[in-house]
Amino acid sequence: MRDVEQLLRETLADPRHRLEPEPGMYDSVRQRVHDRRQRAIRIASTFTVVVVIAGVATAIGVNSGHRRAGQVVAPPSPSATPSITPSATSSPPVGQATPLLVPAGSTTSLAVGSSEAFVAGTQPNQLVGVSMADQSVTKLVATPDPVDGVAVDAAAGRVWTWSSTQTVASGASDGTNSTSMHAYATSTLATEGSLTVPTYAFTAATLAGELWLATSDGLYVVGPGPTGSMTATKIVSGSVFSVATDAVRHRILYGGMVSTPTTSADSNYGIAVHEIDASTHALIAVGTPLPIGKESIAVVSDQIWVAGYGSGDTPRLFHLDGASLQPLKTTGFSASSGAEFGPGAIVWPGASVLWVRSGGSEALSCVDPQTGTALEQWETVQGPVGSVRGRAYAASDGSLMQLSLTGGCTG
Repeated sequence: MRDVEQLLRETLADPRHRLEPEPGMYDSVRQRVHDRRQRAIRIASTFTVVVVIAGVATAIGVNSGHRRAGQVVAPPSPSATPSITPSATSSPPVGQATPLLVPAGSTTSLAVGSSEAFVAGTQPNQLVGVSMADQSVTKLVATPDPVDGVAVDAAAGRVWTWSSTQTVASGASDGTNSTSMHAYATSTLATEGSLTVPTYAFTAATLAGELWLATSDGLYVVGPGPTGSMTATKIVSGSVFSVATDAVRHRILYGGMVSTPTTSADSNYGIAVHEIDASTHALIAVGTPLPIGKESIAVVSDQIWVAGYGSGDTPRLFHLDGASLQPLKTTGFSASSGAEFGPGAIVWPGASVLWVRSGGSEALSCVDPQTGTALEQWETVQGPVGSVRGRAYAASDGSLMQLSLTGGCTG
């Protein structure tokens, strides 16, 4: 497990950040981790006491069944009756993350199709198709740059990669950003097109053969133009950190910064989820401002989940109504304070589940998208994570991991 304070410092030092550390923020994170460990110890101690009391009560019951003739057993006094301690909620099963021997080199990102995982790596720079049936390499292509992210559009038979760079001249305060994108056929990994835009990409998502790119300069849509070559069109100006696609409602969801205070206690930053039509690009709705930054959005089974980084005890994870984009009251993770996730949280969509990673401990949870209930957990998985029903994969510590799926975690 990585040191929480070091992870927090790296997060806030990230050139893509949109929040500044408040005085005492590192101390508060360390204190929350200490409190969480102490709480676990108290729960374990309480459980032990209950077991001991139950054992003593059983022994007394057995002895009472063998008392001597004529012996009178006095009824217990009210003050001597032990109190019943509620048992702690059962934790979800702890899953296994098994490193796979493929592909060679260091894994940086991945995305899953219907029957293959597409894995990007360095040393060498490459994009590899890995069969989910037997974890063998089915196809491979060298990439011109180290890949930052991968997105698959299974319906269109296309897989995208993108690589962002920032060049700062000597003595200059601002750098020059650029992002190169490449499209490949999922069947052969033959190149279908490439394009470069003068901005830094944070994340991307696919829909109907197009790539939606969230960048420091706005929201772009990339796809084949009238002549067949790839073109990029800026749809929204300004910094856009997150984007997600919703094939059921044929819409695009992205996070946009808000200048108005999100809460009375935290008025320095915030984002709101925006909804636009995937075809017309018209703005449809804007959700309630949320007190987070560096957000991620996941859509699973018409359920919208938004995670991000924040400060204090404000929540790091939100469940939104699919139609109104308004926050829902959920009894699972989203009902907890920020202490459960440390400085923040990250979400990825699965085929039927939500993947949530803690920004502090790097613990990964498989979550029911309807209720927010954790179905299975892994101690340390960095991500990204991708899954289809019955199969789940993650990139962690430079390796491709296959995640065990038990209980209600279906992928």
